[in-house]
Amino acid sequence: MAKRSNLFYLVPFTIFLAAILLPIALSFAQGTPFTNRGISFHLPEGWATKEIPGNFEKEVIAWLKSENMEGVTILVMCYTGRRLNYNSIRVAGLKTIGSSYPKGQEMIKKPTKIKTDTGLAAVWEYWRGAVQSGEQTVFLESPMGIVETKNGWVLMIGYSPATSGPQLEEDFLKIIKSVK
Repeated sequence: MAKRSNLFYLVPFTIFLAAILLPIALSFAQGTPFTNRGISFHLPEGWATKEIPGNFEKEVIAWLKSENMEGVTILVMCYTGRRLNYNSIRVAGLKTIGSSYPKGQEMIKKPTKIKTDTGLAAVWEYWRGAVQSGEQTVFLESPMGIVETKNGWVLMIGYSPATSGPQLEEDFLKIIKSVK
């Protein structure tokens, strides 16, 4: 009887390990999963959820905070109802941005259509606004994204100092593309 080489046993074992470990590795690569009210998405590395204060609107389903960037947060809201559409959700988002920046705001990037990882249509845009901090005016940046899911309209608005804007934009797009 011929002796089989170690390679004969190593190949099936390697295939077996790959089949077991690949799905686990892919789930970690997508980030930390988040689900609330039937809306789910993945948080990139360095993001965590914060406790939602009682005085927030009932539509707020998540308050996200970056652990890597100082003062960077994202509010996630879910609106449900028959009469809602993209325009009404966008108006709600623009009113939120307007109230956040009483010293004025300007659009940096116009609304852009993108697809989520699951094929949902999303639109995102980028704003800059001014707030008074002590004696000086400070500029913050805010990406805003809207996605229609089967469980409602998701509105995300980020807040960031201008210095963290590019990293927030990158993470914001990762989050919005992962919405299910």
